[in-house]
Amino acid sequence: MSEVEKIIEETHRRNRPMPELFTRNDIRNSGGWKVGVARAVRGEPYITVSGRVMKVPLDDSQLAKAIRAHEQVHVKVSPQGIGEYITDILPEDTLRSAEEARVNLIATMLGYPMKAMIAGSEKHEGKLMAQADMWRECVLAVASSVHTGAINPLLSGVRSVAPEWASSLKDISKEIIKFQKDQVRNIKRREYGVRNTSDSIALKTYGSTYQEDDDTIIHGMKYTIELSLLLESIAQMPVPPKDIEEEQESGKGGEAEGKEDEGQESEGEGQETDDDTDATGEEAVTEDSRKNAIETGTPSELAEKRKEMDRARIQKQAKELLKNEISPFMKRGQHDTWIPLVLKRQPMSVTLQGAIGRKRVASNIGRNPRRLQRMITDPERRIFDKYVKSRGGIVLIDLSGSMDLSKDQVKEIMYSAKGCTVLGYSASSYRHRDSAPNLWVLADKGKICDELPDVPGGNGNDLPAVKYAVSLRERMQTPVIWVTDGMVYKPQGNIKYDELECAIYSRQNFVHMEYDPDGAIDYLKGLSKGNTHRPQLIDRWKDLINTEAVGY
Repeated sequence: MSEVEKIIEETHRRNRPMPELFTRNDIRNSGGWKVGVARAVRGEPYITVSGRVMKVPLDDSQLAKAIRAHEQVHVKVSPQGIGEYITDILPEDTLRSAEEARVNLIATMLGYPMKAMIAGSEKHEGKLMAQADMWRECVLAVASSVHTGAINPLLSGVRSVAPEWASSLKDISKEIIKFQKDQVRNIKRREYGVRNTSDSIALKTYGSTYQEDDDTIIHGMKYTIELSLLLESIAQMPVPPKDIEEEQESGKGGEAEGKEDEGQESEGEGQETDDDTDATGEEAVTEDSRKNAIETGTPSELAEKRKEMDRARIQKQAKELLKNEISPFMKRGQHDTWIPLVLKRQPMSVTLQGAIGRKRVASNIGRNPRRLQRMITDPERRIFDKYVKSRGGIVLIDLSGSMDLSKDQVKEIMYSAKGCTVLGYSASSYRHRDSAPNLWVLADKGKICDELPDVPGGNGNDLPAVKYAVSLRERMQTPVIWVTDGMVYKPQGNIKYDELECAIYSRQNFVHMEYDPDGAIDYLKGLSKGNTHRPQLIDRWKDLINTEAVGY
């Protein structure tokens, strides 16, 4: 073996990817992978998840690194086969392009050099597609190239033949990137509840391979499907003209006509018309009209307006498709709605002294010195007491049958929640659903009720009840404590996803949960003594979010 061959072999050995190390939720990624060498040419590098085969360039170039990163992300997040996702409204080529865009975004967010991913043939390919009037293929090629360095050469090739196409495709690429960023942003807001959540955490959901028992699609592919709908809507829109000047040439002699002196009639034109149309009935475009497009409303202005209208129509069409066609298998457990709240305020005859968060602290101002020992030890000589203002609080008690709370236990919670607004809730899915009270105010402004209401003992209004409790909070620092075992559900819903909905909302709004009355009483007593409010979900709901919402 020559010295050159030894160097090449050592380079390939050093740069060999290890796809067998990647873990997935949908399949067991065990056993070896067959990794081969491919040139850094469009179409040659590939992977097959089911066949466990990967072919990538193994040299030290930035392009090779980008390609290896791209294919390894495929190993981690892409489905075994695309066939399960193909429908009448989502063909295979659209799905593949959308998946390429998702993989490119994940690789970019992970810090790989995706801008180096330029094969060198993009400009020629863009030119050929434009010459052959392959608008749909141009749209999908742009989608596959976003977040990489291939996008600019591709548009350059299209621009050499069809400048107007290139302009529209550039706008489309921006729309795709914005759409993907909105997807990631919505993941952070919906599932994590914190705007500044790191991208790496959000990627756990965006690239999740978690799969429902009764579902054939992996969780991350749902974001690919959403993008596919947008791409398919764009691809089905009317094809834009290749070039406005080409239309002028075909109708009136082209560029020479635009250089005519002001007031001179065009050759071949007859008498001027009021509606500025040529002999073919098409709008006449001159250099002067282009200069005054904004003022006159001539075709250049109309073309821009048409572009804006098309963009809005694309978004509308994609939303309608998502709502009517895809949502049935993307939405889980949305079989019914929560029972609306019917509020009743119980008569309150008992006055209770004290307040949550109100505590006595040392001060250097006062009348009665209660802390004389501080005269020596405290540099500020804070020998007096003062009371810190109460934060108040809201306590929500689940009165359903699964909690099995006695009236004495409920009253003990109420007496521990000094100065808090105390609410109790329970609903019936079968009787008096729309008229009977299902949420009761048991304590408010230092007074508590003497008689507790008779409750139906069911669930169904859990999420509306906790939302109402959160709405009573005057400040974000005001604690909201929810006493529940987590057994929440809609009348005809899916219990697991109903619980997940409540868990995500509770975490987003910093609701503290206690599993039983004893835990709630201890927590409330701690707050009364000045302990810091540290909202936590019950353990079962923490696990539910980690497995269902995140997918890991």
